[in-house]
Order: sequence, then C-alpha cells, then structure tokens
Amino acid sequence: MKKILFVSHDANRAGAQILLLRFLKKLSQRTDFQFHVLLRKGGPLSEEFENLAPTFWMHLPAGRSQRAFKRLLGQSALALPAALLRERYDLIVSNTVTNGDLLEILRGLGGPVVTYAHELEIGISQYTSSEAFAHTLQYSDFFMTCSRVQRERYIANYALDPARIDYLPSLLPDSPQETARIRDAAPRLRLPLNLPSDALLVGCMGSLDWRKGIDVFVQLAHHLPETINGRPVRLVWVGGSHSQTEYKIIAEDVRRLGWASRFLFIENQPNPLEYMACFDVFALPSREEPYPLVVLEAALLEKPVVCFDGAGGAREVVETDAGFVCDYLDAEAMAGAISHLLHDQPLRQRMGRVARQKVLERHADERAMGVFVELLQKYSAVSEPVVLPE
Repeated sequence: MKKILFVSHDANRAGAQILLLRFLKKLSQRTDFQFHVLLRKGGPLSEEFENLAPTFWMHLPAGRSQRAFKRLLGQSALALPAALLRERYDLIVSNTVTNGDLLEILRGLGGPVVTYAHELEIGISQYTSSEAFAHTLQYSDFFMTCSRVQRERYIANYALDPARIDYLPSLLPDSPQETARIRDAAPRLRLPLNLPSDALLVGCMGSLDWRKGIDVFVQLAHHLPETINGRPVRLVWVGGSHSQTEYKIIAEDVRRLGWASRFLFIENQPNPLEYMACFDVFALPSREEPYPLVVLEAALLEKPVVCFDGAGGAREVVETDAGFVCDYLDAEAMAGAISHLLHDQPLRQRMGRVARQKVLERHADERAMGVFVELLQKYSAVSEPVVLPE
C-alpha cells in the first residue's frame, strides 16, 4: 500500500481545490492507497477534506475550536504540525505551484515530490513569489499539468525535462445524469434571476479579477446588440463578492456606461451549475486558464463556448466544433462569435451537443482516474529523488 501526502494551499471553492477533492474522493475508494491531507489555510471545502482523510493544519481556521486542532504546532507559516513530522510517505503531491516555500521541508517526510500545477505565467506571478516558484521548480521531482498546452509551455518556459512532466486529464465535474437534470430544468431556474423570460443570456463564471477577464466581459456590451430576433440580450457573471473592490470598480464602469439593465452580477453560489444551465452561450474572456473546469461544466450542460486563443487549454475542448476560438483579447471578435450563436439556435444546439460528447469521451472518470493512479504508482516507485540541483 502506498502512503501519500496531498498538500493544498487552502480549501476555498476554486478550480484547483475542487479538482483535487474530486480525485481524492475516488482515491479513497481504493485499498492500494492511503493518504493524508495538509491544508495551509481553510475554506468552505475544509470539512470535505477532513471527512476524506486525516487532515493536518498549518493555521487554525477562524471559528474552529482549539480542541479540534491539538495537532497544530506554532503559528509560523513554515511550522508543520508535530504529528505530521512523525509521518513518512511514499509520495508527496503539492496541489498548485504556490507551495514552493514548503517543499524542501516536506521532502524530509519522504519523497519524491510532485507538483500538480494549475497555473500559467500570469497566475504564477500573481499567486506566488519568484523565490517560492524557484523552489517549486527546484524541489519538485515531477509535475502534472491540467492541459497539453500547459505542459508544452512549462517545458518551453522553465526548461523542464519532458520526462518529468505529465498531462493529467481532469475528472468530470458531476455525473452526466445530474448535469442532464439541471440542464432540462433551466427554464424554471431562470425565474429567480428577475430577467425577461425571453432573454438570451451570455454567461461566465469565475472570480472577479483581471486574469479572468471581467473587464473584457464588460467590453462585450460595446459590440453585442441589445436585442436579437426581438429578444433582449443580457450578460450574466456568476462569482466573486459584491464587497470586493474589483466588483465595485466594474459596477461603476457599467453604471457610467449606462448599461446597468444589460448586466447581472451574481455572487458566489453553492449551486453554480443551476445558474450556468440558464445560459445560452458560455463566454470565457479569461486572459489565462490552464484548463478551466467551468468549460467542462458548460460543455456537459450543452453550452457552446467562446474563448480566446493563447489563453490556455480551453481551446482543446472548443476546437472548431464546440464553439469559437477568437484572437487573444479581441472583444469585438468574441462578441461577433457570440452574436452568431445567438442568431442561430440550431448551430448553438449542435455545438453544445458536440461539446458534451467530447467531454464525456475525453474526461470519463475511468480514463482520468486511470491516468491519475498510473502516475501515482509511477512516481511513488522512484526510490531516490530525481530533482535536479539548483
């Protein structure tokens, strides 16, 4: 039996954390692996991690009792819990590149170390320091990536040996039966949005930040008609919080432009797929997305996707038959593609069906989980660290 430590930078409801949790839920059903979890910080998913496996903490989450965290040792960012220091592992998997400052210490618990990377260049500069990322490169024996595009860019940009970096397909977001139920209930789910019943909805889901292209999403209104075939066109963004500075800036832009009636901004929701089911077209204006889970979710709900070339792995799903790939940051071209889909219902339905079929074939749980287990076995079989010296 292989014993593995999985390290997550937090337990927030975001793509990297959600994807790790999905893999671990399936891994917990196997008898040939035992695993623990180390959380640097908490979040809404904390309890789900704790229910899966023994979970160590580096910080005491707000509102949690001292008694529940007797394993906690100190408050330093690099102070590992005492109980964890007594453990030994066959493999350590760091989820995201942001744990570089921990990897040298974690190597003392066994090895090798694998970094499951969910970031590209902008995300790396945004979420970790150059020194910490240098440590990630130095102390990771292997890497797993979310897309083939991401793998190619890591090899090219960071001079990684191709033998040390593997592509891991993402798991399906939910069961196909569940997404089909949500999709079929979309007409009823539109009512709480207080939108015209016949509105054509262009939607996106994500945090309210520059990397996700919230500013580009607003610019789409410059080029989209207010009505198509007599039906009003509305733009809906789900994610983030209205208390954020980013939201206040965007809301003020929309107000000054006189577009308040054309936009709807919805804060983070526990049932985001129900909102996505209401969209007619899924727009992804991100500047950077290694391989966005929201695209898989949109595809399962039979939504055609419009994204940017050069922004990451979304184009691997969209290609030429599941939506449109536009030149990087060309908001006018993106709006044109969206408008084309909104005018042509048979086209968007056909592309939506193709998107769903591709995701079901490429990200079937058996396939993705098979690759995951194969990689864990391969990495844990390495008896000596293979990481290159600095």
